Amino acid sequence: MSHIAHVVESFGAGTLSMVTAMANRQIADHHQVTVIHSVREETPANWRELFADGIELIQLPMTRAISPLADFKAGRMLHNTLKALQPDVVHLHSSKAGALGRILSWIYRGPRWFFSPHGLSFLQRAEGRLKNTIFLVIEKLLAGSPVTFIACSPGEAKEIRTHLSSNVQEVHNAVDLGAITPAPGNHGVVRIGTVGRVTLARNPELFAEIAAALGKPGEIEFVWIGGGDESGEMALRDAHVAVTGWVDRKSALARMAELDIYIQTSRWEGMPVAVLEAMGAGLPVIATNVIGNRDLVKDGDNGYLASSATDFTARLALLAQDKHARVALGGRARQFVQENYSLDVMMTALYKAYGIAPAAETENPSTYGA
Repeated sequence: MSHIAHVVESFGAGTLSMVTAMANRQIADHHQVTVIHSVREETPANWRELFADGIELIQLPMTRAISPLADFKAGRMLHNTLKALQPDVVHLHSSKAGALGRILSWIYRGPRWFFSPHGLSFLQRAEGRLKNTIFLVIEKLLAGSPVTFIACSPGEAKEIRTHLSSNVQEVHNAVDLGAITPAPGNHGVVRIGTVGRVTLARNPELFAEIAAALGKPGEIEFVWIGGGDESGEMALRDAHVAVTGWVDRKSALARMAELDIYIQTSRWEGMPVAVLEAMGAGLPVIATNVIGNRDLVKDGDNGYLASSATDFTARLALLAQDKHARVALGGRARQFVQENYSLDVMMTALYKAYGIAPAAETENPSTYGA
């Protein structure tokens, strides 16, 4: 048995989904698991219910923005917490926890350290060229730490190897197909939608532009399952998009099953859990041609990639008229996820990256040739 500590500031959305999936499987595999986390605006109110019994949860304030004083205090608290816990493995998640943890890895050498970016900061195009350059410089400085990158997609792994480090393992995001309600396909109105927080990264303005061009009451309806930024929600409602507001994950998956077509208008991604879930539900997916999306969506095979509103509307107009094409595309999408992105596949790769036994294979911990 190993003691695994997850450290995460970005405690919401897809990152939270992956941390809970990893931690819950690890505790089921009889490892000792601690999750050190912050709470964000987008952290669901029922977050404690997402974690299995036996997982130790420690709240530690970390700020999303760069703040030297707050970051120093958070780093010192994290150092003291880890020293008290004495974990075998420390797994950092997302930018802020990744930065603080990688600095600490030079000081505290006891555990094996790993870092999952869940979307590289310097690829977030909407931040602007100057900010991205600063992020890249910071990442290059931190890349020399004794921490192994864990990339959530082939595209992310390629960017890490190109710009930061060759010390990277691929552990692709995954979904529990058993928890996903298959989409049966509706009759009459064609519902096109997405799931997630309304944020700059998800580009609600592009979604609104698509909805304004194609929406027809009683024929084609657009739905955004989630809520968030006020300006983004306003743009969506102005385009007659039904915005549900925040719903818990179970309700979000149930509402996703009521869709006929799923679209992802992201400006950037790591490995989008919502797209995996949509494909797992058997929905045809059209997504922006960015890292993460294009790792999942094979254009013309299990979905379509789009580079503009025009691309989206052209594909949607055809799919909205052809139920058989939607069913065929969705079937290939579900099969693709089932074969490549199951929780078993993810956890096998993660344990191998850690260098520990995948489960309670024996009463004695073993390693992968480490």
